[in-house]
Amino acid sequence: MRDICYTPESANKTLPDVRKVVERIVELKNEIDQLAIQKRKERIEELSLQISKLSERGIEIKDLDLGLIDFPAKRFDEQVYLCWKLGEPEVLYWHDLTSGFRGRRLLRPAALKAT
Repeated sequence: MRDICYTPESANKTLPDVRKVVERIVELKNEIDQLAIQKRKERIEELSLQISKLSERGIEIKDLDLGLIDFPAKRFDEQVYLCWKLGEPEVLYWHDLTSGFRGRRLLRPAALKAT
């Protein structure tokens, strides 16, 4: 895997393509769960291909059901992840390497203030 480091801006720039891939991953995962064993192999191969499309960009898929992904990033000199979940309009959260989804923090807290 290449040594890739995203900024919030560069992660958001990839979202149109990434969103399509993640949508297909979630769809395939749901299909695989419901298919008979003999039909699963074809869908699993496509699922693997879709996951590879993210991996080639350095993006890690964390939850197939939720469409949860992490973009490697740096916050000051600390390695972190920018966190995005299918259905979110853009990359708005980050977390350190060990806290995961539960440790998500807003990139810009003011961005989500109620108007």
